[in-house]
Amino acid sequence: MLRIALVDDDVEHLKLMRSYLKRYSTEEYVQVSVKEFHNGINFVEDYDGSFDVVFLDIEMPHLDGLEAAHRIRKIDQSVGIIFVTNMAQYAIRGYEVNAIDFIVKPVEYYIFTDKLKKAIRFSRMNAEKEIVIDTGDTVMKLRASGITYIEKEKNYLVYHTKDGVFRIRGTIADAESVLKSEGFSKCISGCLVNLRHVTRASKDTVWLDDDVQLPISRQRKREFKEELMKYIGGIY
Repeated sequence: MLRIALVDDDVEHLKLMRSYLKRYSTEEYVQVSVKEFHNGINFVEDYDGSFDVVFLDIEMPHLDGLEAAHRIRKIDQSVGIIFVTNMAQYAIRGYEVNAIDFIVKPVEYYIFTDKLKKAIRFSRMNAEKEIVIDTGDTVMKLRASGITYIEKEKNYLVYHTKDGVFRIRGTIADAESVLKSEGFSKCISGCLVNLRHVTRASKDTVWLDDDVQLPISRQRKREFKEELMKYIGGIY
C-alpha cells in the first residue's frame, strides 16, 4: 500500500492529482491510499508519520508549504516531499528540507509520475526500521537509528540507546539478524556498533557520538574499517 498526502488549497488541482494517482494505481498495479489536506496547518497538526509521499503546495495561506515541510522534517526524515507551485523560483528552497523535487502547475501526468517514483525510492531507502524488544517487564519498539550500540552480557543483550539502556535475553547473532542492512558492525565479537553514531575511529578504538569509546579487536579491525567506509560512502 502506497500512502500519499495531497496538501493544497486549490480544490481543482487536488481533483487532478487524485485522478493521476488513480491512473497510476491501475497502470502500476499498486494500491494507493490518498488523504487530502486543504491547508498546511491541518496537515501539520494531524501528521502521524504514516505517509510515504507528500505533494505539498508552497503557496498556501496561514502556513505555507515550506514552513509545513520544516515542521514535518523535525519528526519524519523518511517521507518523500514533492513541492507543487505556480512559481518555480520558490521551489529552490526545497533543499532546506531535503525535498525530492518540485512540480510547476499545471501538472502533466508523466511529469507527475516521474516525480512520484523518485519520492517512493527516497521513502523506501530512508524508512526507519523499528525492532521490538521484551525486557521481561515491558515490550517496546526501538528505532534502529536510536540504538547506539549493543553489547553481550552473559545470556543477555544490553541495548544502549538515546532513551536509556535496555536488557533482554539474546545473542549478538540474534541482534545481527534483526538489524541486517541497517548499518551495524561488530567492533569486537560481543559488541555491535551502529555506524551512524561513529564520529571517529583509530586502529584499536571507536568513538560514538564523541562521548563513548569502545575497543576494536585485532580480529575485527580490517572488517570493521571496511564496513565503516562502505557506510560512509553510502554503499552499506
